[in-house]
Amino acid sequence: MAQTVLIADPEPVVTIRVRDTDLRVRVALGFQEALLLNAEPAIAAGIKPFPVLGKMRFSNSLLPGGSALFRFNLISVGIEGGKKRRIPTAWVEPPITGRTDGVLSIFAFEGDRIVWQRQGAPPPTRTLTILRDGRGDASAEVRLGGETVRVAFAPDSPVSIMNARAAAALENAGLVTRSGTVGFWEPIPRARLPYELLTPAPGATLLGLPLIRPAGRISEERLRELDARAGRGTSTAEDEADTIVVRGSTARRARGRDPWILIGADVLDQCATIELNRPGKSWVLSCAFASG
Repeated sequence: MAQTVLIADPEPVVTIRVRDTDLRVRVALGFQEALLLNAEPAIAAGIKPFPVLGKMRFSNSLLPGGSALFRFNLISVGIEGGKKRRIPTAWVEPPITGRTDGVLSIFAFEGDRIVWQRQGAPPPTRTLTILRDGRGDASAEVRLGGETVRVAFAPDSPVSIMNARAAAALENAGLVTRSGTVGFWEPIPRARLPYELLTPAPGATLLGLPLIRPAGRISEERLRELDARAGRGTSTAEDEADTIVVRGSTARRARGRDPWILIGADVLDQCATIELNRPGKSWVLSCAFASG
């Protein structure tokens, strides 16, 4: 099938048809085929608030601002005037985005090659191919020491954010050092999760991508230790699990959540195109990175 091109300025926003209602949703790179809608526009469009497939409380690195209540179903959705087809759809409390009615995975588009074309990006100087974990999986994997780190793309994040185990793996590999400078990650409305900026080693890369402005999640306690004037974040006990490397006694150790990294706009804004290549089970990026 011919390739589909999505214009990102700074990210693609498309019109979808649900029932007899048009909704505007932004396109995301970081999760497999699904449509995530804020509950209010979903119900206004006529989607039943209590679907046959029920509801589930869900949390992962893309929804770290506390757990979210997802009501799931298979919904007929038309994308940009196209023929409707059934897409796994969830409607979310609290809202997943404040900019549009929801978020649509790039995997929901049909075709062998879906191209995310970034407006205003510098002319590319090199092309990089990153193998994905599987045909329908958005993430890649990289081994660092004894850790397997899952890597996905989050171009709406100004920094490349990671949990504590991933930050420790990068630090142990000599790729980053701690800076002592803190900030807050705001992945969904009303979430404000503390992080510590990490200083990349000269020339440090991950999967061929340069480390530009990496940041590791930290606890609220560590935030106060580093900068008492920074204010408080919104971390829940569930969020704090992403700030733990190892806890408990040596006899019965419990490690924090599996390591994950979301590559942010600090890196991806240098890419003119990001292509989902289905036959190659890969991402193909054309970027203005220095070679080497």
